[in-house]
Amino acid sequence: MTLQLENIVITGRTFEEYSAFFDLDLENLKGKKVLDCPSGASSFVATLDKNDIEAKGVDVIYEFDKDSIESQGIKSIEKIYKDTSWMDAYKMDFYKSKENHRFQRESALKAFISDYNKENYMLAKLPNLPFENDSFDVIVSSHLLFVYDDRLDFKFHKNSILEMLRVAKEVRIFPLVDFKNSRVNEEKNFSPFVYQLLEELSNFKCEILKTDFEFQPRANFYLKIMKKNLEGSHETTI
Repeated sequence: MTLQLENIVITGRTFEEYSAFFDLDLENLKGKKVLDCPSGASSFVATLDKNDIEAKGVDVIYEFDKDSIESQGIKSIEKIYKDTSWMDAYKMDFYKSKENHRFQRESALKAFISDYNKENYMLAKLPNLPFENDSFDVIVSSHLLFVYDDRLDFKFHKNSILEMLRVAKEVRIFPLVDFKNSRVNEEKNFSPFVYQLLEELSNFKCEILKTDFEFQPRANFYLKIMKKNLEGSHETTI
């Protein structure tokens, strides 16, 4: 099936948002190879590149040219913020205001478009990545896995994570709740796939770690998965 760009909502996050999602900064990424998967119209790769940190992004939208992505990105932002009442249910500690939330999206798109090239931004779609084993030190993955657990089944999640672990030593995923945060009032409020994967990935070190970023209530956690020796079981820290 041919991908239709006009049917895709293109959004991106800034480096500052990524830093908050994943507890990462420029200092602890120095000397590492990093992959953003999926990267969308985010400024994470662009910021790392400007700071001489080797980084790449992969996404399905990278089959399109810069002008097409920019045009659809602008249309997406206009659509998202035409009515901002949807943000009333969210926590604004990080963004401070609805206007700044939009500014983050606009800034990310602008930085991404300025940096967009076919060397650092590669067309790819999970669960298949066009890289050799252990090509990266860290993969960050935001707002795809677990978020759409109603559309992407458990097999897709598991295969995607195993594929990322094939090409990287460490994977970080945020957030751990679904798009609607539908289990916010439950004790186990993450996507059921999170708990299932903790059992399935026993040959890796898995940690659920708290972040300072909380937009959706009780969604301020990310999953860190690292390769380890086969001895021992997974570790979960909350």
